[in-house]
This record gives sequence, C-alpha cells and structure tokens, in this order.
Amino acid sequence: MGYKVVLIENDVKMSIKLNNIIINKEGHDIWISVDDVSLLVVDNMKITLTSRMLSYLAEHNVGMVFCDSKHLPIGYYGDYDNHSHISKILNYQIQYSQESYDELWKKVVIAKLNNQAGVLDILGKNSDVSLKIKGYCDEITDGDKSNREAHGAKVYFNELMGTSFSRGNEDILLNSGLDYGYTIIRSYIARLCVGYGLNCQIGIHHKNEYNRFNLVDDLMEPLRPIVDLYTYRILEGQEFFKAEHRYKIINIVNHYIRYRGKRMYLGNMLEEYVMMFSKNLKDGTELIFPDVNDYEEYADEV
Repeated sequence: MGYKVVLIENDVKMSIKLNNIIINKEGHDIWISVDDVSLLVVDNMKITLTSRMLSYLAEHNVGMVFCDSKHLPIGYYGDYDNHSHISKILNYQIQYSQESYDELWKKVVIAKLNNQAGVLDILGKNSDVSLKIKGYCDEITDGDKSNREAHGAKVYFNELMGTSFSRGNEDILLNSGLDYGYTIIRSYIARLCVGYGLNCQIGIHHKNEYNRFNLVDDLMEPLRPIVDLYTYRILEGQEFFKAEHRYKIINIVNHYIRYRGKRMYLGNMLEEYVMMFSKNLKDGTELIFPDVNDYEEYADEV
C-alpha cells in the first residue's frame, strides 16, 4: 500500500495517466505515482477531477477526503470492499461472537482511557484527574455497559480544556484541529480496513445502521488521544486554524511511534494494527493497542 498523504489546496485540474496522478496548475503538470499515495486531501472548492480518476483511485485503494469552504473535512471517498477474500473475511466478522466483541471493546476502552490519562500526564495537567481516569479502567465490564468511556471523556476534556469546553462547539479552535486530525486517521484506517478485506459497517461496538464506518470508529478510539496531544500542542496560544496547522496535522502519519517493540511511522503502525485485528478475528491473535507514551512528535517533513 502507498504511504503518502497528499494535500491539494490550489485551484487545479487532476487526472490519471500511466498510473500517475497528474495535477495541472496553470499549464504545468505535477506527476505523483499512484502506488506512493495512501490518501488525497482535496481542500479547494474549485478543483476539477474526472470520474475515471475516481474509479482508478478506488481500484488502487487510494482514499480521498473532501473539505468544505471552511477547510474542514466533510466527506470521504474510497474503494468499496474490493478484496479477493472478502466473503471469507466477512464470515469471520459475522461469526465472531457477541461475547468476544464485548470483551474486545472493553480492551479498546481501557486503551483509550489510559492514553487520555497519558496525555494529561505528558502535558503536566492535574495528576489526580489522570489517576481518576485510570481508575475507570478497573470499573469497566465487557461491552462497557456502564459507559466508563463517556465518563472518562468528560473528565479528560474538562481537565484538558476547562469545564466550558464542548466538542460540539465549532467556535473553539481546538475542535477544528481535532476534527481535522480525527478525519485523517479515520480515513487512513478506513482505507486499510478495505485493503485487508474487512467490512467497515460491522463494528466491534458501534452498530449505527447509517454509519458505513462503524468498525473504523471503533478501531480509532485509542488513537484519538494521540491526535489530541499533537493538535493541542500546535494550536496552543493560536488564534486561527491556519494552512500551516493543516499541513502539520496531515503529516501526523509520518511521525514516529514505538509499536510491538519497533520504532516505525505512525502510518505503518496503523497498518500493523489493522492487520492484527484481522488476525484476531481469524485465530484470536492478541490485539496490541498503540500507547501515547510511545508516540514521538517528530516527522521527516513538517
């Protein structure tokens, strides 16, 4: 699979030629090999592209994120379950027992809560709050029926941003950054799930019949605090969500993280993570979750 996330913000025309994405700007062509690209972020309302290009990118499992006039992601386009063993893998997902899904969801929530507590510790926030969040982990039952995840999120964001903070408030700068970062990770995972033949609608915990990405939303939960940490740091003290912030957030997949004892790009970690989930469905392989304490805010290109 490709590895580059490409942001396109200029008024250009895009097409496909000889397995390359051709970006034409004012009569000049820029060629990018399709094999190198994992995700295209289209952030200009005047960009022109062809239906042949959309079809070709889907065939080669290149995802596309489209942004609105406020430069915030509004839609995702990608391959529709084009995998040679999709029926076999679909059976694994269907036959996986509800008890096993509930047990796995408990592990997902524990990983997310521990990472949220880790973010507060890294940022030097109130240690009593991080301990409180970690304490929720001991209270979680299979399926998290007492909804410790939601309790943890409230305590976490109140400490991170203050009690007046609301994730639904579009006027709060951090929310713009979080929405952008979450969408990049969500789209990246969606592409990987399709690449491994997983049906994104069949979630671990999320069961929304109108959400095509239930599984993706489940798998990305432990990753959200990593996005929180990086976004908080680059937006702290800022007044506006600028293009330079979008460049940095998109490049998060090129940051380093230690995973399963190896230092790798976050994008590579996501692929191993999705691959391990697929194996878990098949043979019970233990799913290892990313740890925010192993995340390095460093990229080769910023």
